[in-house]
Amino acid sequence: MITKKSTIFFVFLTCAICSWLFYLKYSVVDIEDRIRHAKKAIVEERKNQHILKAEWKSLTSPERIQHLAKHHLNMRQMEAAQLQEFDPQLFHAEKSKYKRTKRLSKLVDEILSEQNLQNENEEN
Repeated sequence: MITKKSTIFFVFLTCAICSWLFYLKYSVVDIEDRIRHAKKAIVEERKNQHILKAEWKSLTSPERIQHLAKHHLNMRQMEAAQLQEFDPQLFHAEKSKYKRTKRLSKLVDEILSEQNLQNENEEN
């Protein structure tokens, strides 16, 4: 026979399990709500991302930048007469007064001599 103590124990155990299941059910519902809100936020952000990409593409178009440069900076395109070839005479050590320029001129002379040697080797 079932005693009074065992009945109380099983009633208490049943109440504890029911309470735990009740808590578990509402925890799962809460987590599902948070997942649903996160998915909605992701979809919204993807929509905004497409809009931002389109805006960025229009803002960085070369025609627009060129127009803005002409309008605000009074810039013009370079002309062929403005371009010059590299003149190694600009960096010769005899003309320079400063130590940094002398070091730079030595490096330039070394690079030019190496290039001349390579060009001669390629020709042979």
